[in-house]
Amino acid sequence: MIRNGRSSTRIALGAVLAVAVLVASALAVSAQWAPKGNVTVLAGAGPGSGWDTTARSALQAFTAHRVLAHPATVVNKPGGAGAIAVAEMVNQHKGKNDIILVTSLPLVTNKIMGTSPYGYQDLTPIVRVAATHYMFVVPANSDIKDFKDMIARLKKDPKSVSIAGSTPPADDWAAAMAVLGGAGLDVTKLKFVGYDGAQVATAVLGGHVQAGVNTVGEFAQHVEAGKVKPLATTGPEREPNFKNVPTVKESGVDVVFMNWRGFVGPPAMPREALTYWQQKFGEMVKTQTWKDLRARYNWTDAYMADGFGKFLDENSKMMAEILKNAGALKKK
Repeated sequence: MIRNGRSSTRIALGAVLAVAVLVASALAVSAQWAPKGNVTVLAGAGPGSGWDTTARSALQAFTAHRVLAHPATVVNKPGGAGAIAVAEMVNQHKGKNDIILVTSLPLVTNKIMGTSPYGYQDLTPIVRVAATHYMFVVPANSDIKDFKDMIARLKKDPKSVSIAGSTPPADDWAAAMAVLGGAGLDVTKLKFVGYDGAQVATAVLGGHVQAGVNTVGEFAQHVEAGKVKPLATTGPEREPNFKNVPTVKESGVDVVFMNWRGFVGPPAMPREALTYWQQKFGEMVKTQTWKDLRARYNWTDAYMADGFGKFLDENSKMMAEILKNAGALKKK
């Protein structure tokens, strides 16, 4: 009886070890997967835009710290506030493992607004890497005193202040709709002038408009140089690099608005590719190069991998409600 017990124990242990070896082998194969050649990082706007800067910053950190063992190239595909790049991902790259897209809020708002038939549900969420807030500015010589003054003028005459931002439904346009709608303005009557993201600051500096809204990072150098006057930012607290600039909430508008920056894959992206990129981005955001670049561009740390899909669901619901309340959605 004792011999039989020992024999059974040995058999059981052998079976457990065999299973463990198989599992370990499977995990090793999965861990060894990596793209065989060059990876394309698609950006839905031109050089110098927020998406382009995010993609190139990530690649800079990847390269500086040797996180990737293969080459990667940023390819710009501007148009439609990112809609053209998203359409390419959906229609031309389904199931591929060698292309990813840098994206942000327009991936959600384009679908809500009906300016694109595709949204995040049609792609494979990978990671959120950072977040950014927005800033309202006016030319340095403007007679608009502060954010409250601008709101007062707009309430008196919605077209009295022309406001530059990225072409609707881009992220800074959405920020303007959320904030100005939250101030009680009828946003459909505002004089909003759309530009390619990188041209918004140029429009303000050139006096083509009376105010502008864009990310804090896009306006930072112009504020520091004294070329534009900051009125307010959209974060929950004052920006670390601009402690003298009040938030819109401090200025009487109870709205906090941020944009996220992240990466998605094509529809039906292989599981091993998704796991690979989540792991690599997880390593990348911990590098000193990435941390330095975040500080330079006034981005907030907002890394998220496993919960990114759920976050997008919640973000979509929030944006639909904001745009509806702001009167920005077309009536069916």
